[in-house]
Amino acid sequence: MPFGTLSVSNTAIPQYAPPYPTDGSDYTSDTVLTISYITTSQCVRDFVPDMLELDDEPEVLVMLVQHRMTSFGPYNEYVHAVKVKYQGQKYDYFLSLILDDDSPISCGREQFGFPKRLGVVSLEPKTGTPITHGVVERPPGQKIVEVGFQPKHKVKSSLEHTIRGLNLRVIPSVVPGQGPSVKELVPVDITIEGSAVWQGDGSVCFPEPSRFDPMHEVKVLRYEPATLLRNASLAIRCPTKVFPL
Repeated sequence: MPFGTLSVSNTAIPQYAPPYPTDGSDYTSDTVLTISYITTSQCVRDFVPDMLELDDEPEVLVMLVQHRMTSFGPYNEYVHAVKVKYQGQKYDYFLSLILDDDSPISCGREQFGFPKRLGVVSLEPKTGTPITHGVVERPPGQKIVEVGFQPKHKVKSSLEHTIRGLNLRVIPSVVPGQGPSVKELVPVDITIEGSAVWQGDGSVCFPEPSRFDPMHEVKVLRYEPATLLRNASLAIRCPTKVFPL
């Protein structure tokens, strides 16, 4: 009997028509809104793996991004992360990502371990007010996160910044009673460049909390300055190592 002829490689499934690239991805974004706030370790520790270290009052990062064009096409994205330490190095550990396109969800979750799920994300300025307003819905119609940004001044210089991210990548075993087939920490660097940079005040609230997306439990103790970028460029490149667990 004949065998198949498809050679198994490091591309995504289905291998005859991979749904996403495996050599990194690029993004051109209309708007990148970043709101930082301080929480308590007690509020966030249940969402952080037990090998990662938290400050008593860790910094939390909330981002809403309008991707005008990417390696997957255009989409909108919400990001929630907390600063941690692992082996003496500082990282932003990603707690939750919600976006409105399935291809970057598959790529981010399968390849890099981003905790991505499908939802509805919007970000737009409000006419008659200086506030830029964003909403995250999951399921559609339930507002689990709402953000606002009020600009104070435009920064004269451009911004170049790298987020040193960290993800927990787990692939469960299909054999009952066995441990995960894959269990590792994946460091991911996200480079961000923006020519139009505004600083101001940010606001984050959780108007319709959900037990299925419990980021409302990561409460705001106090805010740090917020930033809004226009006409930004982002890039993710594949890491050169992972940390097996």
